[in-house]
Amino acid sequence: MKYSYVIHTPKENIAFDADIFGTNGDIFTKGDHTLNVSVFKKRGYKVFEISVFSNKEEEVYLSLCGEGEAKLYSFNGVCDKERIFRQSPHDYLNYQFKMEKSAIPMVAAIRGDNAEIFISDNPSFFDNATTQHIIPEKGKFYLASGDNGETTNCEETDEFFPIFHEIDGATPHTFRFIAFTANASTLKQVRREAYKAIEAVWGEGSTSLYRAVCFAGNYMHIRKNEKGTSEKWVVPGIQYANCQYTRDAFYQSMILGADMDEQCYRSLLKYEMLEAENPLIYLIWSYRLVRSGKPFDKASADIAFKEVIKCMDKHDDGGFYPNCRENGDFRNWFDICAYDFDDVDAYTQGLCICALECAKRLGYDIGDRKKRAMVRYRSLFNGHYIPMSQKKQFLALDISVGEVLYYLFFDAVFVPHEMFRKTYRKIFDGPSRTPHGIKIVSAPDGSYLPLEAYGLNGYVHPGFATLDTGRYANGGSYHVYEMLFHIAAYIHGVEDAEKNLIDRLMIDLDYDGATHEYMHTVKGNGVKANQGWNASIHAIWSEIIKKGKATDAFFKAADAKLESLE
Repeated sequence: MKYSYVIHTPKENIAFDADIFGTNGDIFTKGDHTLNVSVFKKRGYKVFEISVFSNKEEEVYLSLCGEGEAKLYSFNGVCDKERIFRQSPHDYLNYQFKMEKSAIPMVAAIRGDNAEIFISDNPSFFDNATTQHIIPEKGKFYLASGDNGETTNCEETDEFFPIFHEIDGATPHTFRFIAFTANASTLKQVRREAYKAIEAVWGEGSTSLYRAVCFAGNYMHIRKNEKGTSEKWVVPGIQYANCQYTRDAFYQSMILGADMDEQCYRSLLKYEMLEAENPLIYLIWSYRLVRSGKPFDKASADIAFKEVIKCMDKHDDGGFYPNCRENGDFRNWFDICAYDFDDVDAYTQGLCICALECAKRLGYDIGDRKKRAMVRYRSLFNGHYIPMSQKKQFLALDISVGEVLYYLFFDAVFVPHEMFRKTYRKIFDGPSRTPHGIKIVSAPDGSYLPLEAYGLNGYVHPGFATLDTGRYANGGSYHVYEMLFHIAAYIHGVEDAEKNLIDRLMIDLDYDGATHEYMHTVKGNGVKANQGWNASIHAIWSEIIKKGKATDAFFKAADAKLESLE
């Protein structure tokens, strides 16, 4: 392949020949423009920092251009026709956006068994404007730090406006990317090598491939916060515009380090603490921040705590009754499922117990509320299993989220061992389990639920009409909730829990070398690769190892699988 650095202006493109795999840096000058190329190695990878200056005020962006005979891959796979991939629709309010998207800003040029791989730094450094223009008909690509506004080969697409960066003689624009070669010829192998490089250059440098998968995906989900409540925040995945989601970011920031964790936390607005389980998460997050040595936002935590009390006071039985929409939906993460207003679901009730203890440690007076909340949670047990909720006596995997978090922070559990073990065996040993993972919710006999079971008083969220059996909320297998379910089982001494944890991860990795929001439990396909909250599993298991309560067998199995992908 022949490579060049390109300065893009609104009027012209200015190219300079680049010896990518031989150069140690250079300075180029043409007309008013000076291009300064710095190259350094970090943990075995070559990192390029390209800065462009101009003698006048100007708008530019930069790209690496490659041209030659090779199969050209994006993170999505081989490109069979011209594409322009983006990481951002440039509007955090545009949830239903139409865009050719790629979760990681990268291009790979493959010849035979070898790949030359190029990965941009995360979009937040470039005004969320990274693009990858791949033209297989010409054997050509551009890995860029800006956006020319073009679209190609899209039947339906939003309009995109050009995004350039302002420069002058004193203020340059700088683009960073990694360039390396690897023995990789398939999508799974290319993804693995990309994850490794991102962890090595922008992560902790861990040799664990599994940690690389978890960190890299979330690092590339970091965006400039266009709402302005912080410098940066993290999006759940490439499918979610540029908007941070409270519960997702809570999990995602576990892998991004204390500074990014604090930025995500401080980006939350007060109204977000009133919705669904968010006030519970905010109190838990506040305590987690304090444990890491960072200060929490007392004024916002006051709002969250008052809302928790308000939700508990809707009924005098120790239950937590989340705020939701008028149809009973959007009361917790399982957003399109509708609950009775006086129903108690195990997921939020468990979070409530953990949040109350966190609030107590933050200095709030919780009285006897935690004790009463624990009694209410245990009262859900029907003698055979802990159901999804008091009124929805279904088998559900999200029942133990609060339990796992409580154990992480306080080295204790609030569910009796026998109660949880019976629940685990009821779910795992029956038809709730499929070759593609356990159904997120199923009937008491383990079968798929009819759609009306997800509704209330004849109302079923319209979104269910688009879901075939086994997809998404209609019986799909959610990676993060099943993994947390197995971790809870391990904490409760279930002998096969660690093996089941390993087996569930393998379902995702065998599919395409990534983890997903969910697996379709009928068709077996993974949906939304690099779903950010999955990374919390690595962080949580690492903490359990640090407590001396687990070995690294799970991590070793994950690394071995990733190393063997073909």
